[in-house]
Amino acid sequence: MLKTYKFRLYLTNEQVEKFSQHFGHTRFIYNLFLEFSSNAYKNTKTSMVNYNTWCKILTVLKRSEKYHWLNDANSQSLQQSIKDLETSYKRFFKKQAKHPKFKKKSSRQSFRVPQHIQLYENEGNDKYGILFVPKFKEGIKVRVHRKIDPNAKIKNCTFVKTPTDKYFVSITFEVEGSYPERDIDYENSIGMDMGLKDFVVLSDGTKYPALKVLSKYERRLKHAYKIFSSKEQGSKNWDKAKLEVARIHEKIKNTREDFLHKLTKEISENQADLFVVETLNIRGMLKNHHLAKSISDSGWYQFKTFLKYKAERLGKKVIEIGMFEPSSKVCSVCGYKNEGLKLSDREWVCPECGTKHDRDVNAAVNIRQCGIKQLVAV
Repeated sequence: MLKTYKFRLYLTNEQVEKFSQHFGHTRFIYNLFLEFSSNAYKNTKTSMVNYNTWCKILTVLKRSEKYHWLNDANSQSLQQSIKDLETSYKRFFKKQAKHPKFKKKSSRQSFRVPQHIQLYENEGNDKYGILFVPKFKEGIKVRVHRKIDPNAKIKNCTFVKTPTDKYFVSITFEVEGSYPERDIDYENSIGMDMGLKDFVVLSDGTKYPALKVLSKYERRLKHAYKIFSSKEQGSKNWDKAKLEVARIHEKIKNTREDFLHKLTKEISENQADLFVVETLNIRGMLKNHHLAKSISDSGWYQFKTFLKYKAERLGKKVIEIGMFEPSSKVCSVCGYKNEGLKLSDREWVCPECGTKHDRDVNAAVNIRQCGIKQLVAV
């Protein structure tokens, strides 16, 4: 099975320049063939997406005097950039994603190395190691903060430069073994209702309050943007102000991800075999301008992504119910549907059976029951 770990890099000044070359060269190749494909489709109305053909053109470009500078970058990284473009087009043609966009220098920078990668860890308590990849024969200093299986094989690695000028590498390892297999007891399941006040409420009554990290940094972020907007674009002070804005956004992102990782770890290690979550139309919900900021700050999609892979590693299962299931309005005891229930009603009493419901716990119980019915029907 495959596992991917992310490590921080510490580059020399010379390596920073080399990284800039690789970022720029792979971005140029990606944009060049994206423009070529877009123009070809406009003129001929046929798809000109072919990795092998593009690689042949790339070879010709590298031999020409005009584009000879492309040889400064790892050839396999340039080819991988073309491969990524082909993958993006395949997803677009299958209507799984939007049309590929041109990469910008001001956005997140990255390039991938598909092979010839070696990672050496230092012995003892020293957490720093050396990473060797093509074009970096001197080795790159990397902070290896976790123990790696000595029998693991490196499949590929992706280098990333963040807007705050930090460098990271994500290394994918192939390790022996597989995820544990277990008989799923559908009755031993947990339903989860996601919200804004409480981030997630479980069907057993457990509630996890929302972090609301954006509100904690909102004043600081607003002040940083105000300073940034007053600077002359392209000046040194403009660059400093832009960096400060990026640092605050990075802090918000890291704080949210830390919260989600810890939360999904705790939930996935629950005794339940099955976790049932609701499908949310987040794009549609963002049209509510009163709640859009809180919804975008919640990280519901990321929560489900983290929960799925952590549950899978434990041999457990996560399923999603339909988007239009009336989980909040239906009494989980008798099935009565309360059409008059408003968003502000946090508790309500069923007029049929007299059961007093906590809105979110009742929704979580209904989500669990709906998930079990969905599996039984299959």
